[in-house]
Amino acid sequence: MKISGREFLRNLSEFFSESNYEAEIILMLILPVSALVIFIFFINSRRASANPFESIPAKDMEFIDSARLQKGLEEFDRDFLLELALTYKVKPGYIFIDPEVFVRVETGFRLQLIEDGETPENNTRFKHLLKLKKKLFPGV
Repeated sequence: MKISGREFLRNLSEFFSESNYEAEIILMLILPVSALVIFIFFINSRRASANPFESIPAKDMEFIDSARLQKGLEEFDRDFLLELALTYKVKPGYIFIDPEVFVRVETGFRLQLIEDGETPENNTRFKHLLKLKKKLFPGV
């Protein structure tokens, strides 16, 4: 059964022009509720991506904070190192205590900068990473 556009619009107009307002009331309830549900899902998905460190367990964050304090690092240094650890897929706590993990992140960051066409020695973030390496591992 094929309905033309005019027939569809005429049937729709007749349906809503009847004296029975139940359909209109149901539609007026369904449309805002469905829009509200979509909006809530949208907000929750944005909120989940707002804090990338939520995936790190609380015990690990306590360990990372104690290591940060022992090494004399600031919170922005911790956040910078955690961001790099999550970017290059290493365990976040190990970047503070294991020089091999730190070198792996440093190498990955260097290669990423070279791929992007930048020189690592001129990049301020890379320079900051090298300063943090000297603070964390003075003998390496």
